[in-house]
Amino acid sequence: MKVLSDLNMPVGQGITRMYSIQQMQQNSFDDTITYQKLSNQKNYEIAKIQFESYSNEWNYEFKKVKDLTDTFLNYDLDDDTIKDLTIMSTNLNEIESIHLQYIQKVGQVFNTYDNNQVNNLDTTITAIKAQQNQINLKTILLNDEVQKLTDSLNAGVEESKQKSFTLQMIIIASTGVMSLALGYFLNLINKDLVREVIKKTRSLQNANKKLERMNVLKDDFINIASHELKSPLHPIYGFVELARNGDIGSEEALAGISKQARQLEEVANRILDVSRIDNGILYLSYEKFSLSDLLIEISSSYRLNLDEKITIETVLEKEIDVEADRVRIGQVIRNLINNALKFTEKGNIKITMQSNIQKNFVEVTISDSGPGIHKDILPNLFNKFITKGPKSESWNGNGLGGDLSREIINAHGGHIFADNNKDVGATFKVTIPVMKHLNTKELHQKIMN
Repeated sequence: MKVLSDLNMPVGQGITRMYSIQQMQQNSFDDTITYQKLSNQKNYEIAKIQFESYSNEWNYEFKKVKDLTDTFLNYDLDDDTIKDLTIMSTNLNEIESIHLQYIQKVGQVFNTYDNNQVNNLDTTITAIKAQQNQINLKTILLNDEVQKLTDSLNAGVEESKQKSFTLQMIIIASTGVMSLALGYFLNLINKDLVREVIKKTRSLQNANKKLERMNVLKDDFINIASHELKSPLHPIYGFVELARNGDIGSEEALAGISKQARQLEEVANRILDVSRIDNGILYLSYEKFSLSDLLIEISSSYRLNLDEKITIETVLEKEIDVEADRVRIGQVIRNLINNALKFTEKGNIKITMQSNIQKNFVEVTISDSGPGIHKDILPNLFNKFITKGPKSESWNGNGLGGDLSREIINAHGGHIFADNNKDVGATFKVTIPVMKHLNTKELHQKIMN
């Protein structure tokens, strides 16, 4: 049935992204409270902007899920399916209503902080956290409803097949040729059994190969996790000891621990993404969007908290729409800008974009004015744990961003590479197809050639 393929995957993915964005929005709100208590106005404003940005992303994902659900309500479906879709639509409206109330209450808190009022906001903040939990719970239940609807539709298809098979038996019996029918069905059953045995054998062989591969990946994953998760833990222990010895206050220690915990969460998310790629389960959610608008949005967010010695310049072609995973492409762009900022003490970071519609690709370049890429690591720049810098033993990075970016771009059928500039700095280039390509591996090879 069309609803099985066209509804379950995009709606399920959309609900998952809504839940993830809500978690990040929740963390940003917690950060605003922490920084306000510490009278850290600069970080408070940054956390507030992040909260508003996640709010816009949540509304964007919600609208896609709601539009899809409402569209399928107009299809000619059975009564039970219509009933389930109607319940889903009602629950979506409830989630939207709670989220709107949640945004309004957060706005009240921000207005109080911005006006330097000293009102007791404990009751309001408690209500906000209750609404956060309510949104999270209803989103999880909504995802379960999508799965339940899919299972129900699958059961209906199997029931329809069974009725068709029974009708065939009745027709054969009424013709009086049961002997021929018996021979036909015995032969059919025998062929089905042979096919089933072959299928199960191949399935066992594939499962065995997968288990062997998983065993290797397990060891690799453990090495990655132990290497990456240790780094943020040492500063956490340090803040605890400083607070215990009275060298710093408890609020300052909590702020430091909170920052390291966020870094720990970022590392864990990157490790999970790399693990999904290694297991071949990193799915892309394709949609049509303006790449130039995405680049402007990301670069503008970085300018808000930029060092005075650094500027970000954008030279972009207008009105270029691509068919790709907007969230993952944004993740790659942010990784490359973070890398450029890390090694640019002063100077300019330039982001350009140009397209070749005839060849169905668009190219994004990010150039910095830093010291460039060390010659020893340039050939292996996009492998795991490549963190050696040009003037020191290692960079302050986890060595996963390059590998993750490469795999995301390759999955789109594109290509990512880097080289040092003639004068100073380095340039990263990302090439992706304008339209989704059915054979991404073939397109990737064409771009490289």
